[in-house]
Amino acid sequence: MIATAARLRVLFIEDEGALQQSYRRYFGRRYEVASAASGADAMRQISAYRPEVAVLDMRLPDTDGIDLLRRLRAELPDLPVVITTAYLSVEPQLRVLNLSYHGYIVKPFDLDELGRAIEHAGSAVAARR
Repeated sequence: MIATAARLRVLFIEDEGALQQSYRRYFGRRYEVASAASGADAMRQISAYRPEVAVLDMRLPDTDGIDLLRRLRAELPDLPVVITTAYLSVEPQLRVLNLSYHGYIVKPFDLDELGRAIEHAGSAVAARR
């Protein structure tokens, strides 16, 4: 019997339904995909799903991405997080607050670009397996 490599578990934290569907369609063949549309939903998914990589939109209906990133770091300090945002001004805030992340992509972006960021973030996970 040939052993198959475990698929990377990726949580997409995004409130736009159309983007969630695009992520699921595009990345569902490569990864185990889960999604959350709010900060509260993301924290539930973190506990239940235990993702290995998170893709975090910085604007959510119930919280901002910086606060959620702090909460993610408290729950899973080694979780690689790829930031997506339509706003260029967020990255300097993350640096000043010393919040680590594994990628920063400004919308609109190409899904291949996001895929490369996820692969890069996932490489740390593969090394731990």
